[in-house]
Parts: sequence; C-alpha cells; structure tokens
Amino acid sequence: MTTSEKTTGAGKTAPVVPRLIVTDLSKNYGAIHAVKRVSLEAYPGEVVALVGENGAGKSTVSKIIAGAVSRSSGQISVDGEQINPASVGDSRKHGVSCAFQELSLIPGLTVSENLDLVDKSPIGRFSQKSASETARKILEKFDLSHIAPESLVASLSLADRQLIEIVRSLVGNPRLLILDEASSALTPPGVSWLFERIRELTASGGTVIYVSHRMNELAEIADRVIVMRDGEQVGSFTKGSWSVDELVSMMAGRETSSQFPQTTEIKIIGEPVLRVSNLRSDRLYGVDLEIYPGEIVGVGGLAGNGQSELLSALFGAHAARADNWEFAGIKLRRMNPQLAVRLGVGFVPEDRKLQGLALALGVGENLVLPWQKLFGFGGKPVIKKEQGWLNSVISSLSVKTRGVREAAGSLSGGNQQKLVFGRWVDKNRKLLLLHDPTRGVDVGAKQDLYSSILRLSEAGISVLWLSTEVEEIVNVCHRAVVMYEGKIVKTLAGATLTADEVVGAAMGGNND
Repeated sequence: MTTSEKTTGAGKTAPVVPRLIVTDLSKNYGAIHAVKRVSLEAYPGEVVALVGENGAGKSTVSKIIAGAVSRSSGQISVDGEQINPASVGDSRKHGVSCAFQELSLIPGLTVSENLDLVDKSPIGRFSQKSASETARKILEKFDLSHIAPESLVASLSLADRQLIEIVRSLVGNPRLLILDEASSALTPPGVSWLFERIRELTASGGTVIYVSHRMNELAEIADRVIVMRDGEQVGSFTKGSWSVDELVSMMAGRETSSQFPQTTEIKIIGEPVLRVSNLRSDRLYGVDLEIYPGEIVGVGGLAGNGQSELLSALFGAHAARADNWEFAGIKLRRMNPQLAVRLGVGFVPEDRKLQGLALALGVGENLVLPWQKLFGFGGKPVIKKEQGWLNSVISSLSVKTRGVREAAGSLSGGNQQKLVFGRWVDKNRKLLLLHDPTRGVDVGAKQDLYSSILRLSEAGISVLWLSTEVEEIVNVCHRAVVMYEGKIVKTLAGATLTADEVVGAAMGGNND
C-alpha cells in the first residue's frame, strides 16, 4: 500500500495511508473510451483538483468514485478497503459523498425533503415536521439561514440550489468529498462560503476531490492538481509549482494562453438597438438602459439584485412593463419570447438544464428549436435541411458530440452550454442576452466563446452579458452596469471599468 509522510507536532514524520487510491480506472461507452486507465491518490487533509477541457473525463471519474456510474475496469480503495459501489447510496456508506455538476436535487420537493431523504430508504418513514426541524439546524450550521426549509427547490435561484446540493453532500460528515464544478453557479461570496466548508472538512482530516474550470480558484484551494485530456491523466502539479498557462497548455495539448482577447474599441453611432425607460417588475424598480449596435455591455452585481430578472424581462420570459420600450426602432408595450425571437433577440438562460435545453432531444433538434413552430416532431427533414449550419456551429464552438442525432443530455455540461449559445449564431440576431454563458466550460472553450462574442460585436450585434466572474466584465465588455436592489446604480466604462469599482458598486457603495 502506498504511504506518504506527515510531520507530527514533535517535528517527526509519521506514515499516512492514502484516503483514496484509484488504479487503472477505465470507462467505455461502446467504442467510446471516456476514461482510460486513470490512477490517482488523495490523502487525509488534502484537496486534489481535477482539471481538463470539457469531455476530458473529469466528471466521469468523479461519478465512478461516487457510485453514480459503473466502471468498466480498475480498482477503487477508500482507507485501505476496496469498494465497488453500485449506487450513490453505496458510496455514502463508505464515507464518499459528491455534489454533482448537474444537480441531483428533486425540484418538486422542498429543501427539507431533499436534505432528509438523502440517506433514507424510499420505503422508510417520513415526518415533515422532523425533516423541517432537522433542515433548519443544518442550514444554520452551514450559515445558510436565508434559505427556508419549506421552500420548493424549483423556486430557488440556481446559486441557492447549488448551495443546497453542496450541503446535501456534507450531511453525514463524509471522509471523501467530491465537488464536481460546485462553484460554477456561485458568486464570489458563495465561493468564499464553499472554501470555508472545504477548509473545515480538511482540517478535521477529510479529503476533497475538486473539479473546476475556474483557474483562479486552484491556487487558493488546491494542494495538488491532476490534469486530464481525452480521458487520460496527462500530468500533475503540487501547490505553487504551476502557472495558469502551463495548466491550460497541458489541458489542450498545445501551446495556448489563458488571457482574455483584445476587445475592439467601439464608436457609438446611430440610434440604440434597445432603449427602455423605467422598466418595472416584481424584482425591478425603475431600470433605464440603452444598448447601441455592436456594444458589449456587462451586468454586474451580487446574486438576487435583479440582474437575472432584467435579462428575462428583456426577452419576455419575466413579466415587466416600462414607460418607454423600443427595440430596433419599434415601440413595444410588452415583450414575450416569441416576439423577441422574431425581432432578433437571442437568450442564453441561467440554467441550461431546466431552461435552455430539451435534454431528451438530439443536438441538432436543440439547435434549431427556436426557429421551428411546434413541428409535430417531424424534425428529421428540418435537421437535414439545416445540416450545413448545424455542422458549422458544432465545428466553430468545438462541441464534442457523436453527431446531430446524439441526445443533448448525454453531452458534458460544458458542451451543453455551447449548444445553448450556438443556436443563436448566424441567425440574424440584433441583441444577445447572455446569463453566465461561460459557466461550467473549460478555459479553451471560454476563449472560443469570447472570440465568438467579439465576432458578433464586430458584425454590429449587441450583447448584454450578465457574468458572475468580474474579470470577464472588466476585460471583455465595452461598458458595464452594476445592479443593486433592483436598480442600476453604477455605469462604468474606460478607466473606471475596474474590478474594484464593479465589486464596490455591487456591495452598495460608490453608487451614482
């Protein structure tokens, strides 16, 4: 058995047995080799990060260890005991728990029900009162008292659903915690909350496998980084021994840079493509906004301050009214999604799984869906007719798929995100509304999306870009608006468009 050494309080070293040993792990889907002979170790008190491009096999490895996916071959040991989990419940019995990228919560149940049922038999007794009391104590313990135990999971924001997914994985004090893109839907305060939980767990001897595309998080939280590419382990680094460019190059298998692209300066000419005055809804309290052709406007702010509602309202998916609403010179009284698409608006929503895709339909059907009336699902002729455009989108965004007939639900999360964005490309859009379009995608895919957005901008298409990553707003957008309590409280451009200014305004300070 492999051992390491750990310094004791007396200055001596003592052998430490790995918490997790994975040996020659493989997973095949027919002729597709999703994971190829991966071997890794993780020790008590350690955070090991798995990184790689979308489809590199990170999530598959995580799901195999967590019992959500069966392995084709290989061995897994936890604290010296070989395990062969047949389910997530089996893994939890061995002290292994996972917060999944594609959330495992049941939307139609309450928070308390989701937390209570995690380790219970489906035929066990259930008490709503007891579940609510237990959930309230759990939420208080993890500093999440703002979430009500009786709330339906479906009614929560994506960020709060992600927090509950993480808390659910912490119930039972696991020895090995797997976090699969657990920070992807979180704002900076949420990430800080997550890191506090990780440090609490590792300080008590727990082990964490941390899967993430956010390179800036690794230097802060990871003790080691393991790089995967095309289903294989291709390299590893210890803390402080890597640079972001080194990781990105190893992930991609080629020399590349993680830096943001150079945004072309824009001159404001002509009339705005969008002009709205005193936009109001149940979460918006008098928003005034203008966006000009080719302009990339970032939307910043802490979660829950109206940013999501703003994008949904402008697409007509969230009821709103305004004193004046003009789009491309047309005066509007109300907006709805059908009218928005017809006028030239595209929308990438927050939750690709619930709002963006029909997961049971094919890649091609999802891409053409906004352009078809309910075609009674005679979809094959449409797919055949649009084959050239479909292939162009898949190629330009490097979507890893077996073809246009493959179910969207079988793709990795990042590749699903590319589909939600790609359906609007080259379809005569005038305005794109983007809600965290790079959430859950790898660094290389982010660069592809940045380049696509800049090409759209240069072609005169306007972009309103809500991002939870402040650096994206600062480095890619021409201008930014920051929201606080349902209003735009700050507009930043040029020398004033800095991370400090965005964060300060988001916290309610330094506002106009």
